[in-house]
Amino acid sequence: MLPHSRLHLDLRSSFEAMARQPLLELLEQHGLLQTLARDLALKSLREEARFTEEERQAVLARVCAGLPCTPPSSLEGDWIATLPENLRDTVRQRWNHLRHQKALADRYGDRVEAHFLERRADLEQVVFRLLRLPQQGLAEELYLRLVDDGAGFGDLASRYSLGDESVTRGIVGPIERSQLHPTLRGVLGTLAVGDIHPPFLLDQAVLLVRLEHRRPASLTEDLRHRLLEELLQPDLQSCIEAALAELRRSLAAEQGPLAPVPAPALAVAGG
Repeated sequence: MLPHSRLHLDLRSSFEAMARQPLLELLEQHGLLQTLARDLALKSLREEARFTEEERQAVLARVCAGLPCTPPSSLEGDWIATLPENLRDTVRQRWNHLRHQKALADRYGDRVEAHFLERRADLEQVVFRLLRLPQQGLAEELYLRLVDDGAGFGDLASRYSLGDESVTRGIVGPIERSQLHPTLRGVLGTLAVGDIHPPFLLDQAVLLVRLEHRRPASLTEDLRHRLLEELLQPDLQSCIEAALAELRRSLAAEQGPLAPVPAPALAVAGG
């Protein structure tokens, strides 16, 4: 067992330091107030969800799909409480997820296609070969061997590349362009399949890149949900920041500076 005497002293010191902080400052410092605000904002968003009669029937079927229970006949009242107790948490999670998706679709659905068109280039998937090299001179030499002499990119990557590309023969992907470094993302955007870009510097290494495959993004149902979440995030963050600012103002007006929380007695063996 690890010695606990030093941990006890450090823990007590940290506890007493926290006890001297104002409650609001303590909660904010540890991210608890922000987490609470986010949870409450998302709860409020879910409560906006409204379903048509046809949608209600589909929701009732989905929340109980695959579970050993009969779907309730209505979404009115505390209908989850009518289900077997061991199934309620699962059903509640499904219910919250469906309400969240519905609220997002109602609030941002008419903006998804425009947002998709803005993001389409970065959402495409690419496969490319990459050579990561330590020197500009070596990079230029290998570039000429690739372009003029028809050298194999995979062979050169296996022999010269500094990164994991030496194991994969230079192959990277398929990967979404949005997940790549902005410089690399921009370079790939200029290439046609089969093109090799001249050497360029990135993060203290010189890179050679050849585009192998490009798969344009399409607005699938999964991508639609992801874009809806993207549209939500700035509004959610703005709402949280405004609510926290208002909380600080109202508490300051009502109470003045918050007093530290009294430190309770800490009973620890050997203390």
